[in-house]
Amino acid sequence: MSRANSRMTTAALVIGSFAVVMSATTINVAITPMMRDFAISHYLAQQFSSVFLGMTVVCAPLAAWVADRFGAWRVFAYLLLLYVLVSVLAGFSDSLASMLIARALQGLCAGIIQPLSLFLILESALPGRQGRTMSMFGLGVVMAPALGPTLAGFVVELVGWRYTFWLGVPPALIALGLVAWARPVDLHRPVGSGRLDLPGLVLLAGLVALVFAWPLLLAYSGWLASVLVVAWLLLLALFWHQQERSAEPLITPKLFRYPRFLSGILVTLAYGIGMYGSMFLVPLLLQDGLGESAVITGNLMLLGGLALALSIQLAGRLVDHFSPRLVVMIGLACFAFSCLLLALPASLELIALGIVLGRIGLGMIIPSLYTAMVRAVPDELLRRSTVVTSLLRQAGGALGITLIGVLLSGLSAANLPGLSALPAGSAPYSVIFALLGLLFLWALWVSRRLD
Repeated sequence: MSRANSRMTTAALVIGSFAVVMSATTINVAITPMMRDFAISHYLAQQFSSVFLGMTVVCAPLAAWVADRFGAWRVFAYLLLLYVLVSVLAGFSDSLASMLIARALQGLCAGIIQPLSLFLILESALPGRQGRTMSMFGLGVVMAPALGPTLAGFVVELVGWRYTFWLGVPPALIALGLVAWARPVDLHRPVGSGRLDLPGLVLLAGLVALVFAWPLLLAYSGWLASVLVVAWLLLLALFWHQQERSAEPLITPKLFRYPRFLSGILVTLAYGIGMYGSMFLVPLLLQDGLGESAVITGNLMLLGGLALALSIQLAGRLVDHFSPRLVVMIGLACFAFSCLLLALPASLELIALGIVLGRIGLGMIIPSLYTAMVRAVPDELLRRSTVVTSLLRQAGGALGITLIGVLLSGLSAANLPGLSALPAGSAPYSVIFALLGLLFLWALWVSRRLD
């Protein structure tokens, strides 16, 4: 593939991923006016986020199967077209049920397009530019959920919350135009018989459903919630056993026999929890915990987004010249230290430093981590490995947001006398940021085995 064509196809994949991933967070800004217009509860409105995230987890393993069966580039284009049509129709709809179905279909598109784009980018990357190519992918995947709320805020204020469904349409159309112009060809040879592991898909959907059901059951009965945790662990064991026996598993078990890949998976889980958890927590800390305005919150998040964009580009160049493990470890250390700053919010300046340092850390991790994991497995398992990576990043985000929401609710209702020196209202957030910092210190220790 020529350099010009490689750049065009990479741009199509990055912009397409940006479009669908941005939908994960744009709806968050619309939840409050949606509750008011439809006279619905916060829990029902929150399902617009939960359904999307759940569908991305369940559908991610389908990426390799549909790519092998129908052709990766064809699937990429058709899913983008489906995303555009669904998003436009949702913006015109007056039905809550149809909007919820639209969110599920958006999640389906995002769940498949993310791993699909990742392995297509790796397959089309020119030799010696893997790190920089991965940084472009990371820019789309990580910047999209960071910029989504900012853009959605303007749309809600200027034209109304319904049109937040349309925010991903322009970049999706640009990506479709680039694909039509470049006309890329899928040269990958399918691996396996091409049969879909339907039992595995059903079990995975059950695992995701139980994660989202757990907080509701916990609010009703702690004992029943404990039973649900045991049931979830048993279902997880059954899912893994089924995957090991399946001729065409959703998640290839032999990938986990590669020690460097297994270390990368553990770091990916922590990354998903930290990325989605911090995007959820930082605005709440500023507005609910410290009483800052939405304008200050938006400006600080924008500052973090700029730091994220710059660090991703820097990380891509560093990976092409140095060990990916070193860059990953620097990123993990930066994020862990940022959690310490956010756990002790002594001033707005230190909070801003914590946000910027955390975004620099996240930006350093993505290109280097994915490059290290790709190098840890044989070429014939590249597509399967990227599916697992995307699935577990999203699963980490879903699990992290669920656990953080439960912790935040419990800590807010509890009396924390040992943290009386902190600003009033910020103590629950301090505890959670401290726990996130410890999680990333553990991930830093695990990352030693990436090389």
